[in-house]
Amino acid sequence: MWGLGGVNARGRWYQGTKCRDVTVCCSSFYNKRKLRSVSSSLRSLFANGVYLFGGGAAGMGLALLQTLILARTLGPAHFGIWSGVQAYVLVAYSLCTFRTSEPVTRYLVDLQHRQDHGLLEVLLASALATDIATRSLALLVIVISVPWIAGMLPGGADAVPLYVLIGGAQLCGVFDQVWFSVARDLGWYRAIAALNAGFPLLRVGGLALLWGTGTLTLATAAWLTLLAGLIQFGVTGACLIRAMADGHGVTAGGLIRSSFVSRRREISAFWGFMGATFFSSIFSSMIKEADTLILGFCRPAEDVGWYRLGKSLAAAVMRVGEMLGLVIYQDFSELVVRRDMAEIRRRILLLCRTWLPLVAVGTVIGILIARSAIILIFGVAFEPATVTLQVLLAAGGIVTMLFWARPMVLALELYWYNLRITMVQGAVLLPLNVVLCQTYGIAGATATLALSWLVGCAALLWPLVTRLSSVACRPNESS
Repeated sequence: MWGLGGVNARGRWYQGTKCRDVTVCCSSFYNKRKLRSVSSSLRSLFANGVYLFGGGAAGMGLALLQTLILARTLGPAHFGIWSGVQAYVLVAYSLCTFRTSEPVTRYLVDLQHRQDHGLLEVLLASALATDIATRSLALLVIVISVPWIAGMLPGGADAVPLYVLIGGAQLCGVFDQVWFSVARDLGWYRAIAALNAGFPLLRVGGLALLWGTGTLTLATAAWLTLLAGLIQFGVTGACLIRAMADGHGVTAGGLIRSSFVSRRREISAFWGFMGATFFSSIFSSMIKEADTLILGFCRPAEDVGWYRLGKSLAAAVMRVGEMLGLVIYQDFSELVVRRDMAEIRRRILLLCRTWLPLVAVGTVIGILIARSAIILIFGVAFEPATVTLQVLLAAGGIVTMLFWARPMVLALELYWYNLRITMVQGAVLLPLNVVLCQTYGIAGATATLALSWLVGCAALLWPLVTRLSSVACRPNESS
Protein backbone atom coordinates (compact mmCIF):
# COMPACT_ATOMS: atom_id res chain seq x y z
CA MET A 1 0.00 0.00 0.00
CA TRP A 2 1.19 3.51 -0.66
CA GLY A 3 2.74 5.25 2.31
CA LEU A 4 1.55 8.41 3.99
CA GLY A 5 4.69 10.35 3.09
CA GLY A 6 5.19 13.45 0.96
CA VAL A 7 6.98 16.77 0.71
CA ASN A 8 6.10 19.57 3.05
CA ALA A 9 5.95 23.26 2.15
CA ARG A 10 9.62 23.71 3.01
CA GLY A 11 10.72 20.99 0.60
CA ARG A 12 11.60 18.37 3.22
CA TRP A 13 10.44 14.78 2.97
CA TYR A 14 8.26 13.40 5.72
CA GLN A 15 6.58 10.09 6.35
CA GLY A 16 3.66 9.72 8.74
CA THR A 17 4.54 11.94 11.70
CA LYS A 18 8.35 11.52 11.70
CA CYS A 19 10.50 14.07 9.92
CA ARG A 20 13.49 12.92 7.87
CA ASP A 21 15.21 16.32 8.33
CA VAL A 22 17.11 16.25 11.63
CA THR A 23 17.07 20.05 11.93
CA VAL A 24 13.35 20.74 11.68
CA CYS A 25 10.56 18.85 13.39
CA CYS A 26 7.80 18.10 10.91
CA SER A 27 5.18 17.98 13.65
CA SER A 28 5.96 21.61 14.50
CA PHE A 29 5.25 22.57 10.91
CA TYR A 30 1.93 20.76 10.95
CA ASN A 31 0.95 22.31 14.28
CA LYS A 32 1.53 25.77 12.83
CA ARG A 33 -0.32 24.80 9.69
CA LYS A 34 -3.22 23.55 11.76
CA LEU A 35 -3.40 26.77 13.78
CA ARG A 36 -3.71 28.70 10.54
CA SER A 37 -6.22 26.36 8.95
CA VAL A 38 -8.55 25.13 11.69
CA SER A 39 -10.22 28.49 12.24
CA SER A 40 -11.13 28.70 8.58
CA SER A 41 -11.56 24.99 7.85
CA LEU A 42 -15.32 24.88 8.11
CA ARG A 43 -15.69 28.24 6.39
CA SER A 44 -13.64 26.90 3.49
CA LEU A 45 -15.56 23.64 3.50
CA PHE A 46 -18.93 25.32 3.19
CA ALA A 47 -17.68 28.08 0.89
CA ASN A 48 -16.51 25.43 -1.57
CA GLY A 49 -19.61 23.40 -0.85
CA VAL A 50 -21.86 26.26 -1.91
CA TYR A 51 -20.88 25.73 -5.53
CA LEU A 52 -21.12 21.94 -5.44
CA PHE A 53 -24.32 22.01 -3.46
CA GLY A 54 -25.83 24.78 -5.58
CA GLY A 55 -25.03 23.03 -8.84
CA GLY A 56 -26.24 19.71 -7.50
CA ALA A 57 -29.40 21.25 -6.09
CA ALA A 58 -30.13 22.92 -9.43
CA GLY A 59 -29.54 19.61 -11.19
CA MET A 60 -31.80 17.85 -8.70
CA GLY A 61 -34.57 20.39 -9.24
CA LEU A 62 -34.26 20.06 -13.00
CA ALA A 63 -34.33 16.26 -12.72
CA LEU A 64 -37.58 16.55 -10.77
CA LEU A 65 -38.92 18.84 -13.49
CA GLN A 66 -37.92 16.25 -16.07
CA THR A 67 -39.79 13.59 -14.08
CA LEU A 68 -42.80 15.89 -13.88
CA ILE A 69 -42.91 16.45 -17.65
CA LEU A 70 -42.49 12.75 -18.44
CA ALA A 71 -44.96 11.51 -15.82
CA ARG A 72 -47.74 13.96 -16.66
CA THR A 73 -47.34 13.53 -20.41
CA LEU A 74 -46.81 9.77 -20.59
CA GLY A 75 -49.19 8.71 -17.80
CA PRO A 76 -48.62 5.95 -15.20
CA ALA A 77 -48.43 3.06 -17.71
CA HIS A 78 -45.91 4.56 -20.15
CA PHE A 79 -43.97 6.17 -17.31
CA GLY A 80 -43.72 2.68 -15.82
CA ILE A 81 -42.27 1.40 -19.11
CA TRP A 82 -39.77 4.25 -19.13
CA SER A 83 -38.80 3.48 -15.51
CA GLY A 84 -38.31 -0.21 -16.29
CA VAL A 85 -36.01 0.59 -19.20
CA GLN A 86 -33.93 2.95 -17.08
CA ALA A 87 -33.69 0.43 -14.26
CA TYR A 88 -32.45 -2.33 -16.55
CA VAL A 89 -29.86 -0.07 -18.20
CA LEU A 90 -28.53 1.07 -14.82
CA VAL A 91 -28.31 -2.51 -13.55
CA ALA A 92 -26.44 -3.58 -16.70
CA TYR A 93 -23.94 -0.76 -16.31
CA SER A 94 -23.45 -1.53 -12.62
CA LEU A 95 -22.55 -5.12 -13.52
CA CYS A 96 -19.77 -3.97 -15.84
CA THR A 97 -18.44 -0.62 -14.62
CA PHE A 98 -16.47 0.76 -11.69
CA ARG A 99 -17.31 3.66 -9.40
CA THR A 100 -14.09 5.38 -10.40
CA SER A 101 -14.45 8.80 -8.78
CA GLU A 102 -13.93 7.65 -5.20
CA PRO A 103 -10.60 5.78 -5.75
CA VAL A 104 -9.29 8.55 -8.01
CA THR A 105 -10.18 11.26 -5.49
CA ARG A 106 -8.63 9.30 -2.62
CA TYR A 107 -5.28 8.66 -4.35
CA LEU A 108 -5.01 12.02 -6.04
CA VAL A 109 -4.70 13.36 -2.51
CA ASP A 110 -1.93 10.87 -1.73
CA LEU A 111 -0.02 11.63 -4.92
CA GLN A 112 -0.21 15.37 -4.27
CA HIS A 113 1.62 14.75 -1.00
CA ARG A 114 4.17 12.51 -2.73
CA GLN A 115 4.59 14.87 -5.72
CA ASP A 116 4.89 11.87 -8.03
CA HIS A 117 3.93 13.16 -11.47
CA GLY A 118 4.68 9.87 -13.20
CA LEU A 119 2.29 7.88 -11.03
CA LEU A 120 -0.27 10.64 -11.40
CA GLU A 121 -0.30 10.02 -15.16
CA VAL A 122 -0.56 6.27 -14.56
CA LEU A 123 -3.47 6.80 -12.17
CA LEU A 124 -5.48 9.01 -14.54
CA ALA A 125 -4.71 6.86 -17.60
CA SER A 126 -5.75 3.71 -15.73
CA ALA A 127 -9.01 5.25 -14.56
CA LEU A 128 -9.96 6.59 -18.00
CA ALA A 129 -9.05 3.38 -19.82
CA THR A 130 -11.07 1.37 -17.32
CA ASP A 131 -14.12 3.59 -17.72
CA ILE A 132 -13.98 3.49 -21.51
CA ALA A 133 -13.58 -0.29 -21.66
CA THR A 134 -16.18 -1.19 -19.04
CA ARG A 135 -18.85 1.20 -20.28
CA SER A 136 -18.43 -0.09 -23.83
CA LEU A 137 -18.81 -3.61 -22.49
CA ALA A 138 -21.99 -2.60 -20.64
CA LEU A 139 -23.58 -1.28 -23.84
CA LEU A 140 -22.65 -4.50 -25.63
CA VAL A 141 -24.31 -6.53 -22.86
CA ILE A 142 -27.48 -4.45 -23.23
CA VAL A 143 -27.60 -4.87 -27.02
CA ILE A 144 -27.15 -8.64 -26.75
CA SER A 145 -29.51 -9.29 -23.84
CA VAL A 146 -32.33 -6.86 -24.42
CA PRO A 147 -34.24 -8.86 -27.09
CA TRP A 148 -34.65 -11.62 -24.51
CA ILE A 149 -35.24 -9.54 -21.38
CA ALA A 150 -37.61 -6.97 -22.89
CA GLY A 151 -40.40 -9.50 -23.34
CA MET A 152 -40.56 -10.04 -19.57
CA LEU A 153 -40.87 -6.37 -18.65
CA PRO A 154 -43.56 -3.74 -19.28
CA GLY A 155 -43.47 -2.57 -22.89
CA GLY A 156 -42.42 -5.91 -24.35
CA ALA A 157 -40.47 -6.21 -27.58
CA ASP A 158 -41.66 -2.78 -28.75
CA ALA A 159 -39.44 -1.21 -26.10
CA VAL A 160 -36.19 -2.75 -27.41
CA PRO A 161 -35.01 0.45 -29.19
CA LEU A 162 -35.49 2.38 -25.94
CA TYR A 163 -32.98 0.15 -24.16
CA VAL A 164 -30.37 0.68 -26.87
CA LEU A 165 -30.82 4.47 -27.02
CA ILE A 166 -30.73 5.00 -23.25
CA GLY A 167 -27.82 2.57 -22.97
CA GLY A 168 -25.93 4.62 -25.55
CA ALA A 169 -26.62 7.77 -23.55
CA GLN A 170 -25.07 6.12 -20.49
CA LEU A 171 -21.95 5.31 -22.50
CA CYS A 172 -21.55 9.02 -23.20
CA GLY A 173 -20.87 9.61 -19.49
CA VAL A 174 -17.48 7.92 -19.81
CA PHE A 175 -15.52 11.02 -18.66
CA ASP A 176 -17.82 12.12 -15.84
CA GLN A 177 -16.22 10.42 -12.86
CA VAL A 178 -12.59 11.26 -13.61
CA TRP A 179 -13.61 14.82 -14.51
CA PHE A 180 -15.28 15.29 -11.15
CA SER A 181 -12.29 13.92 -9.23
CA VAL A 182 -9.74 16.07 -11.08
CA ALA A 183 -11.85 19.22 -10.95
CA ARG A 184 -12.59 18.69 -7.26
CA ASP A 185 -8.89 18.26 -6.55
CA LEU A 186 -8.11 21.52 -8.37
CA GLY A 187 -10.92 23.42 -6.67
CA TRP A 188 -12.86 24.04 -9.88
CA TYR A 189 -16.13 24.16 -7.99
CA ARG A 190 -17.81 26.66 -10.29
CA ALA A 191 -17.12 24.52 -13.34
CA ILE A 192 -18.48 21.41 -11.59
CA ALA A 193 -21.60 23.30 -10.55
CA ALA A 194 -22.11 24.70 -14.05
CA LEU A 195 -21.98 21.26 -15.67
CA ASN A 196 -24.09 19.65 -12.94
CA ALA A 197 -26.83 22.16 -13.67
CA GLY A 198 -26.23 22.69 -17.39
CA PHE A 199 -26.78 19.15 -18.66
CA PRO A 200 -30.10 18.61 -16.82
CA LEU A 201 -31.20 22.04 -18.08
CA LEU A 202 -30.43 20.90 -21.62
CA ARG A 203 -32.57 17.78 -21.19
CA VAL A 204 -35.43 19.67 -19.59
CA GLY A 205 -35.34 22.25 -22.38
CA GLY A 206 -35.55 19.49 -24.97
CA LEU A 207 -38.44 17.80 -23.17
CA ALA A 208 -40.26 21.11 -22.89
CA LEU A 209 -39.84 21.66 -26.62
CA LEU A 210 -41.20 18.20 -27.41
CA TRP A 211 -44.09 18.70 -25.00
CA GLY A 212 -44.90 22.12 -26.45
CA THR A 213 -45.00 20.73 -29.98
CA GLY A 214 -47.05 17.68 -28.95
CA THR A 215 -44.34 15.23 -30.01
CA LEU A 216 -43.24 13.91 -26.62
CA THR A 217 -43.41 10.11 -26.69
CA LEU A 218 -41.27 7.30 -25.34
CA ALA A 219 -39.29 7.19 -28.58
CA THR A 220 -38.63 10.94 -28.85
CA ALA A 221 -37.69 11.11 -25.16
CA ALA A 222 -35.11 8.32 -25.71
CA TRP A 223 -33.62 10.04 -28.76
CA LEU A 224 -33.40 13.30 -26.80
CA THR A 225 -31.60 11.48 -23.98
CA LEU A 226 -29.01 10.15 -26.43
CA LEU A 227 -28.50 13.57 -28.04
CA ALA A 228 -28.01 15.22 -24.64
CA GLY A 229 -25.56 12.44 -23.74
CA LEU A 230 -23.48 13.12 -26.85
CA ILE A 231 -23.28 16.81 -26.00
CA GLN A 232 -22.29 15.93 -22.44
CA PHE A 233 -19.60 13.61 -23.79
CA GLY A 234 -18.00 16.38 -25.84
CA VAL A 235 -18.19 19.12 -23.22
CA THR A 236 -17.00 16.98 -20.30
CA GLY A 237 -14.15 15.52 -22.35
CA ALA A 238 -12.93 18.99 -23.31
CA CYS A 239 -13.16 20.18 -19.70
CA LEU A 240 -11.23 17.14 -18.46
CA ILE A 241 -8.41 17.66 -20.97
CA ARG A 242 -8.15 21.31 -19.90
CA ALA A 243 -8.19 20.43 -16.18
CA MET A 244 -5.48 17.78 -16.48
CA ALA A 245 -3.26 20.07 -18.54
CA ASP A 246 -3.67 23.22 -16.45
CA GLY A 247 -3.76 21.60 -13.03
CA HIS A 248 -1.37 18.65 -13.31
CA GLY A 249 0.58 19.16 -16.54
CA VAL A 250 -0.92 15.96 -17.95
CA THR A 251 -1.76 15.77 -21.65
CA ALA A 252 -3.65 13.18 -23.66
CA GLY A 253 -0.35 12.13 -25.22
CA GLY A 254 1.20 11.78 -21.77
CA LEU A 255 -1.61 9.45 -20.71
CA ILE A 256 -1.04 7.25 -23.75
CA ARG A 257 2.72 7.15 -23.14
CA SER A 258 2.37 6.50 -19.41
CA SER A 259 2.69 2.69 -19.76
CA PHE A 260 -0.18 2.36 -17.31
CA VAL A 261 -0.66 -1.33 -18.08
CA SER A 262 2.92 -2.36 -17.30
CA ARG A 263 3.03 -0.06 -14.25
CA ARG A 264 -0.29 -1.18 -12.79
CA ARG A 265 1.41 -2.84 -9.81
CA GLU A 266 2.77 0.53 -8.69
CA ILE A 267 -0.77 1.64 -7.92
CA SER A 268 -1.94 -1.61 -6.36
CA ALA A 269 -3.80 0.22 -3.57
CA PHE A 270 -5.83 2.07 -6.19
CA TRP A 271 -6.78 -1.19 -7.90
CA GLY A 272 -7.74 -2.69 -4.57
CA PHE A 273 -10.06 0.25 -3.96
CA MET A 274 -11.40 -0.07 -7.50
CA GLY A 275 -12.15 -3.75 -6.97
CA ALA A 276 -14.02 -3.04 -3.77
CA THR A 277 -16.09 -0.29 -5.39
CA PHE A 278 -16.84 -2.56 -8.36
CA PHE A 279 -18.41 -5.28 -6.24
CA SER A 280 -20.01 -2.70 -3.97
CA SER A 281 -21.50 -0.96 -7.00
CA ILE A 282 -22.92 -4.25 -8.28
CA PHE A 283 -24.74 -5.04 -5.06
CA SER A 284 -25.79 -1.48 -4.27
CA SER A 285 -27.17 -0.96 -7.79
CA MET A 286 -28.99 -4.27 -7.61
CA ILE A 287 -30.55 -3.14 -4.35
CA LYS A 288 -31.44 0.27 -5.79
CA GLU A 289 -32.74 -0.78 -9.20
CA ALA A 290 -33.70 -4.46 -8.98
CA ASP A 291 -36.85 -3.55 -7.07
CA THR A 292 -38.22 -1.76 -10.14
CA LEU A 293 -37.37 -4.74 -12.35
CA ILE A 294 -38.87 -7.26 -9.90
CA LEU A 295 -42.02 -5.17 -9.61
CA GLY A 296 -42.16 -5.02 -13.41
CA PHE A 297 -42.06 -8.81 -13.59
CA CYS A 298 -44.83 -9.18 -11.00
CA ARG A 299 -47.13 -6.20 -11.54
CA PRO A 300 -48.57 -4.10 -14.39
CA ALA A 301 -46.85 -1.03 -15.76
CA GLU A 302 -49.08 1.34 -13.76
CA ASP A 303 -47.77 -0.08 -10.47
CA VAL A 304 -44.20 0.40 -11.68
CA GLY A 305 -44.95 4.01 -12.59
CA TRP A 306 -46.50 4.80 -9.19
CA TYR A 307 -43.67 3.15 -7.28
CA ARG A 308 -40.96 4.75 -9.41
CA LEU A 309 -42.42 8.21 -8.94
CA GLY A 310 -42.49 7.93 -5.14
CA LYS A 311 -39.00 6.47 -5.10
CA SER A 312 -37.62 9.13 -7.46
CA LEU A 313 -38.98 11.96 -5.34
CA ALA A 314 -37.59 10.50 -2.11
CA ALA A 315 -34.22 9.80 -3.76
CA ALA A 316 -34.09 13.40 -5.00
CA VAL A 317 -34.47 14.64 -1.43
CA MET A 318 -31.72 12.24 -0.28
CA ARG A 319 -29.51 13.63 -3.01
CA VAL A 320 -28.93 16.64 -0.73
CA GLY A 321 -26.96 14.45 1.66
CA GLU A 322 -25.09 12.78 -1.19
CA MET A 323 -23.99 16.16 -2.52
CA LEU A 324 -22.72 17.19 0.90
CA GLY A 325 -20.88 13.88 1.07
CA LEU A 326 -19.08 14.76 -2.15
CA VAL A 327 -18.11 18.09 -0.63
CA ILE A 328 -16.52 16.63 2.49
CA TYR A 329 -15.00 13.45 1.04
CA GLN A 330 -11.72 14.96 -0.12
CA ASP A 331 -11.43 17.06 3.05
CA PHE A 332 -11.80 13.91 5.15
CA SER A 333 -9.25 12.14 2.94
CA GLU A 334 -6.70 14.90 3.53
CA LEU A 335 -7.25 14.75 7.28
CA VAL A 336 -6.88 10.96 7.25
CA VAL A 337 -3.59 11.24 5.34
CA ARG A 338 -2.43 13.64 8.09
CA ARG A 339 -3.88 11.29 10.74
CA ASP A 340 -5.78 14.16 12.31
CA MET A 341 -8.64 12.11 13.74
CA ALA A 342 -9.39 14.63 16.46
CA GLU A 343 -10.14 17.30 13.85
CA ILE A 344 -12.34 14.85 11.94
CA ARG A 345 -14.30 14.11 15.09
CA ARG A 346 -14.71 17.82 15.81
CA ARG A 347 -16.06 18.51 12.34
CA ILE A 348 -18.50 15.61 12.47
CA LEU A 349 -19.89 16.71 15.84
CA LEU A 350 -20.36 20.25 14.54
CA LEU A 351 -22.09 18.98 11.40
CA CYS A 352 -24.44 16.81 13.47
CA ARG A 353 -25.42 19.63 15.83
CA THR A 354 -26.38 21.93 12.95
CA TRP A 355 -27.62 19.42 10.39
CA LEU A 356 -29.79 16.92 12.29
CA PRO A 357 -32.52 19.37 13.43
CA LEU A 358 -32.86 20.82 9.93
CA VAL A 359 -33.29 17.41 8.33
CA ALA A 360 -35.74 16.25 10.99
CA VAL A 361 -38.00 19.27 10.47
CA GLY A 362 -37.79 18.99 6.69
CA THR A 363 -38.63 15.28 6.78
CA VAL A 364 -41.75 15.82 8.89
CA ILE A 365 -42.94 18.61 6.61
CA GLY A 366 -42.33 16.47 3.52
CA ILE A 367 -44.34 13.56 4.93
CA LEU A 368 -47.26 15.83 5.81
CA ILE A 369 -47.51 17.49 2.39
CA ALA A 370 -46.65 14.42 0.28
CA ARG A 371 -50.18 13.55 -0.85
CA SER A 372 -51.21 17.12 -1.66
CA ALA A 373 -47.96 17.76 -3.54
CA ILE A 374 -48.31 14.65 -5.71
CA ILE A 375 -51.93 15.44 -6.64
CA LEU A 376 -51.15 19.09 -7.31
CA ILE A 377 -48.00 18.54 -9.37
CA PHE A 378 -48.48 15.15 -11.03
CA GLY A 379 -52.24 14.77 -11.03
CA VAL A 380 -54.78 12.46 -9.38
CA ALA A 381 -53.61 9.54 -11.53
CA PHE A 382 -50.41 9.34 -9.43
CA GLU A 383 -52.06 9.54 -5.99
CA PRO A 384 -51.19 5.85 -5.24
CA ALA A 385 -47.53 6.93 -5.07
CA THR A 386 -48.21 8.82 -1.82
CA VAL A 387 -47.55 6.02 0.67
CA THR A 388 -44.33 5.03 -1.07
CA LEU A 389 -43.11 8.61 -0.92
CA GLN A 390 -44.00 9.03 2.77
CA VAL A 391 -42.30 5.81 3.90
CA LEU A 392 -39.17 6.47 1.88
CA LEU A 393 -39.01 10.07 3.08
CA ALA A 394 -38.96 8.81 6.68
CA ALA A 395 -36.16 6.32 6.00
CA GLY A 396 -34.29 8.68 3.71
CA GLY A 397 -34.42 11.44 6.31
CA ILE A 398 -32.48 9.27 8.76
CA VAL A 399 -29.91 8.38 6.12
CA THR A 400 -29.54 12.04 5.13
CA MET A 401 -28.91 13.01 8.76
CA LEU A 402 -25.89 10.71 8.68
CA PHE A 403 -24.65 11.66 5.20
CA TRP A 404 -21.05 11.88 6.44
CA ALA A 405 -20.81 8.17 7.32
CA ARG A 406 -20.07 6.74 3.87
CA PRO A 407 -17.43 9.31 2.78
CA MET A 408 -15.74 8.85 6.15
CA VAL A 409 -15.66 5.06 5.73
CA LEU A 410 -14.08 5.41 2.29
CA ALA A 411 -11.58 8.02 3.45
CA LEU A 412 -10.44 5.58 6.14
CA GLU A 413 -9.95 2.98 3.38
CA LEU A 414 -12.56 0.69 4.91
CA TYR A 415 -13.86 -0.08 1.44
CA TRP A 416 -13.79 -3.85 1.95
CA TYR A 417 -15.94 -3.40 5.04
CA ASN A 418 -18.31 -1.30 2.95
CA LEU A 419 -18.36 -4.09 0.37
CA ARG A 420 -19.19 -6.76 2.95
CA ILE A 421 -22.09 -4.67 4.24
CA THR A 422 -23.44 -4.20 0.73
CA MET A 423 -23.10 -7.91 -0.07
CA VAL A 424 -25.01 -8.88 3.07
CA GLN A 425 -27.72 -6.38 2.17
CA GLY A 426 -28.03 -7.85 -1.32
CA ALA A 427 -28.01 -11.47 -0.15
CA VAL A 428 -30.79 -10.85 2.37
CA LEU A 429 -32.90 -8.10 0.84
CA LEU A 430 -33.09 -9.18 -2.81
CA PRO A 431 -34.81 -12.53 -2.06
CA LEU A 432 -37.01 -10.71 0.45
CA ASN A 433 -37.90 -8.19 -2.25
CA VAL A 434 -39.00 -10.97 -4.62
CA VAL A 435 -41.30 -12.48 -1.99
CA LEU A 436 -42.78 -9.17 -0.83
CA CYS A 437 -43.29 -7.80 -4.36
CA GLN A 438 -45.15 -10.91 -5.42
CA THR A 439 -47.31 -10.85 -2.29
CA TYR A 440 -47.82 -7.16 -1.55
CA GLY A 441 -46.80 -5.35 -4.75
CA ILE A 442 -45.84 -1.69 -4.23
CA ALA A 443 -46.06 -1.95 -0.43
CA GLY A 444 -43.59 -4.83 -0.40
CA ALA A 445 -41.10 -3.05 -2.65
CA THR A 446 -41.37 0.11 -0.54
CA ALA A 447 -40.78 -1.71 2.75
CA THR A 448 -37.75 -3.57 1.39
CA LEU A 449 -36.13 -0.42 0.02
CA ALA A 450 -36.65 1.52 3.24
CA LEU A 451 -35.19 -1.36 5.25
CA SER A 452 -32.13 -1.55 3.00
CA TRP A 453 -31.43 2.17 3.43
CA LEU A 454 -31.67 1.98 7.22
CA VAL A 455 -29.66 -1.22 7.62
CA GLY A 456 -26.86 0.01 5.37
CA CYS A 457 -26.58 3.34 7.19
CA ALA A 458 -26.54 1.70 10.63
CA ALA A 459 -23.81 -0.74 9.57
CA LEU A 460 -21.57 2.08 8.32
CA LEU A 461 -21.79 3.87 11.66
CA TRP A 462 -20.30 1.09 13.78
CA PRO A 463 -16.59 1.32 12.79
CA LEU A 464 -16.78 5.12 12.79
CA VAL A 465 -18.20 5.35 16.30
CA THR A 466 -15.50 2.97 17.52
CA ARG A 467 -12.63 4.89 15.93
CA LEU A 468 -13.83 8.39 16.71
CA SER A 469 -14.71 7.64 20.33
CA SER A 470 -11.15 6.35 20.87
CA VAL A 471 -9.77 9.86 20.23
CA ALA A 472 -12.39 11.73 22.22
CA CYS A 473 -9.90 12.74 24.90
CA ARG A 474 -6.82 13.06 22.70
CA PRO A 475 -5.94 16.46 21.18
CA ASN A 476 -4.44 15.39 17.85
CA GLU A 477 -2.93 12.17 16.58
CA SER A 478 -0.58 14.00 14.25
CA SER A 479 1.10 16.05 16.98
